[in-house]
Amino acid sequence: DDLRALFDNGFGPGAETGWEEMDKICTYERGRSVYVTGVPGAGKSEWVDELVLRLCLRHQWKIGFFSPENTPIVYHLRKLIEKLTGHRFQNGCGMTEGLLANSEDFLTENVSHISLKGNVSPDRVLAKAHELVVRRGCRIIVFDPLNRFDHNPQPGQTETQYISNLLNKFTEFAVQHNCLLVVVVHPRKMNRNPVTGITPRVEMYDINGSADFYNKADYGIIVERDKEVGATRVYVDKVKFKHLGVGGMASFVYDPVSGRYLPCEESHDPSLSADQRVRNTMFDNSCWLPEKELF
Repeated sequence: DDLRALFDNGFGPGAETGWEEMDKICTYERGRSVYVTGVPGAGKSEWVDELVLRLCLRHQWKIGFFSPENTPIVYHLRKLIEKLTGHRFQNGCGMTEGLLANSEDFLTENVSHISLKGNVSPDRVLAKAHELVVRRGCRIIVFDPLNRFDHNPQPGQTETQYISNLLNKFTEFAVQHNCLLVVVVHPRKMNRNPVTGITPRVEMYDINGSADFYNKADYGIIVERDKEVGATRVYVDKVKFKHLGVGGMASFVYDPVSGRYLPCEESHDPSLSADQRVRNTMFDNSCWLPEKELF
């Protein structure tokens, strides 16, 4: 019956983010795993935060975070509020009491955090994530970053074997709970080419520990920050199912006030200096919070 329905109706589109150029190359489906990587300082966490907020706003997918580097949690909430409102989280910068109250209401309803003390094993975090799915209705789970888990391979188990088993657990969790699982992972140290002096772009196979991060991912995404040009490039290196996207690259400018990633175009004209290559930036400081119904 499922096969016949698929034949008759075709593949449904994945969930879009509202980033037009990103939506052309990648859309999302629940029951999938997303691995996001990039060198330290590239903006992986900031970009993931906006990605999941956009999916939440457009598709009502509630979010559960395990993000131990964003502690205390109020610091993370501050960043999310800036993205939602388009204003700096500070008196006198457009952040009114009403806007703050609406932001708090939205986050209370739609965003949860896993906070654990002591041993932070993958099984323990997954158990808490299960509670968020069941009790809070979370449809997106974010683990950021993976290296903050306490990893304890079995005696005689290689790192590759351990990671393979761990990724199987993540895949099973996403499928069984019908949620989008987003995992931020670090690459190995990238060395400059001694001849050209250029550091190669991170690829999924550069993720520290195992090639299985690429092999077992439904989506593989790399965030790269070009400080010279002033752009952030997001490469979608893998989309497992072609009806969800073809992969590719989208360029953004990071707005330090709102924390938002603003779509832009990049010129590759060699006559232009590096700081002139970004153009047509789509500025947006509008409030994204849903309007409350008036009774």
